[in-house]
Amino acid sequence: MSKIIAVTGGTGAQGGGVANIMLKTPGWKVRVITRNADGEKAKALVAQGAEVVQADFNDEDSLVKAFEGVHAIFAVTNFWEALFTGNTQQQAGEIEEEQSMKLARAATKTSTLEHYIWSTLPGAKNMTDGKIEVPHLDYKANVDARIKSELPQLANKTTYLFFGYYPSNMAFFPFLKPIEVPGTGKWIQILPTPSTATIPITGDMTITPGTWVRQILANGSKTFGKYAIVASEILTFGELLEIWSQVSGREGAYLETTLDDFAKVWGVAGAEMGAQLKFGEVITDWGTNYPGLISKEDLGITEDDAPGAKKALEALKSFL
Repeated sequence: MSKIIAVTGGTGAQGGGVANIMLKTPGWKVRVITRNADGEKAKALVAQGAEVVQADFNDEDSLVKAFEGVHAIFAVTNFWEALFTGNTQQQAGEIEEEQSMKLARAATKTSTLEHYIWSTLPGAKNMTDGKIEVPHLDYKANVDARIKSELPQLANKTTYLFFGYYPSNMAFFPFLKPIEVPGTGKWIQILPTPSTATIPITGDMTITPGTWVRQILANGSKTFGKYAIVASEILTFGELLEIWSQVSGREGAYLETTLDDFAKVWGVAGAEMGAQLKFGEVITDWGTNYPGLISKEDLGITEDDAPGAKKALEALKSFL
């Protein structure tokens, strides 16, 4: 008899990648949880064999109902959605934390639940002794602590995932993608961090999230209470731009700017992303403060299972 995994955010980047792989995994059925069950993305998932159920992250009762009978839950929330709808960085973080706790509390009311997989991020404020605050990291880390202190039974069957940098950012996020310099035939990427700064790269978002989730479920209780970084490789921003140039066929140049100027151009979203990049300069190893981090090798993930930035960008070449 097949088990059911509920995938929140199934029409988004992380959840979509989980649904894509889990729909192909023997022994599992996929239930996508979304606010818009009649949307085109939801209909496409139904055509692939998924069950789609409507629920709202602000309505805990709807989540409890949506989780009925599931054996695993992949839980992810969206800070950026709250930010892009007019909230401050702190307000967006508070909204995300509350939604995340509603997801977690709903999971505790699911009697069939065997495994909770929570998409989180390292806490910048804690790891830098308060010197750097990054709300889309810090409020997720708050949720980790609250699950452990307020919902210990759920914590006992939770695996925590850190998702790295998406190569697709270079195709779809205006403040992260290279831009053309008129009259030069060149493209420039302007970021508030040195080209030598490193970051974990998640790789192909249609494959990597689901690969980690599949392998975490396969390893079961060995992963309970543990953290894993969803990353196919670690690259510098300069190396990432070189790969973009190879794939796109365009000559790229990297220019470092200040955080203040980046925020002046890109507003609150630029300030938030820039803060994460500054955190990355100070904390180069996301596993710091997280003992017992599970590696991809521990999970049985090979290089073929986790295509890196080059293959991810090749799949997006028409958007570059």
